[in-house]
Amino acid sequence: MENGDIYAYKTPNEFYSTIRILKVAENKLFFYVTRYYDAEIPQLENERLYLPYDASSIRWVEKNDVEDLILIGYKSLNEQEAKLIQKAQIAYNKSLLVTILIPYYKWFNKNGLAMLKEMPANNLRQEDETTLPEKAFWEVIEQIQLDADDPLKKAREKLESFTGKQMEQFEETLACKLYKLDTKKHAREIGEHAFHEESGYFSPDYFLYIRCLCVAKGKTFYNKVLRQPCLMPKDEGFEELLELTHEAYEEKTGEEFDYIPSKDYETFSNKEGWK
Repeated sequence: MENGDIYAYKTPNEFYSTIRILKVAENKLFFYVTRYYDAEIPQLENERLYLPYDASSIRWVEKNDVEDLILIGYKSLNEQEAKLIQKAQIAYNKSLLVTILIPYYKWFNKNGLAMLKEMPANNLRQEDETTLPEKAFWEVIEQIQLDADDPLKKAREKLESFTGKQMEQFEETLACKLYKLDTKKHAREIGEHAFHEESGYFSPDYFLYIRCLCVAKGKTFYNKVLRQPCLMPKDEGFEELLELTHEAYEEKTGEEFDYIPSKDYETFSNKEGWK
């Protein structure tokens, strides 16, 4: 094990939990249980891999050989993780640590059920200030009426009750959702003009609009499609979703919405998804 490694563990109910190794010191490991908990082994770019589940999941353990752990890969530590190491090293040097003498998988088997009761697999608690909490985001999306003359009317009204900062967070969250669907596997499942390496017409813009429809259909549908690309909508999209925040912001403030999300949701932006 090396600093920066990420491992998955298949839990008894066939889902995968993951840990992030922050520090290897003598015969001990400093790590945290991440917020990723899902039916598939994650890709390295999954943002949940770099967020601790909670404060109690950041800990030292005895270094043990655990065959059940699956190496996902390595990614250098971010600034927040480096600060965690600094604090942990101070405590380690002063012998103030309470060391857990069981390997990770035993810890999860003991605590995992309580963890599951607290959060659904794809509705993890959100503390990143740049994005909107999952519950608030999907409450807006639930107002979309795809069959109505103005499908976004109620969603706009809901979003207009938000502050300007919250609208930016909504747009950031939307961008992240669209970015996660930007994969070759999903592009191959969109119907007549699906992506093929060899030949055929493929419109990057239309693939984006189909991804928009996946989000507009709500949390349950989105999460299913995220895990099972074969469920992608076929030959229909919902481009209008891209204007939702802009229209609500302009209606509320009379000004243009000029926020640029950190995630680029344009097709082919998710480099890992197109490998």
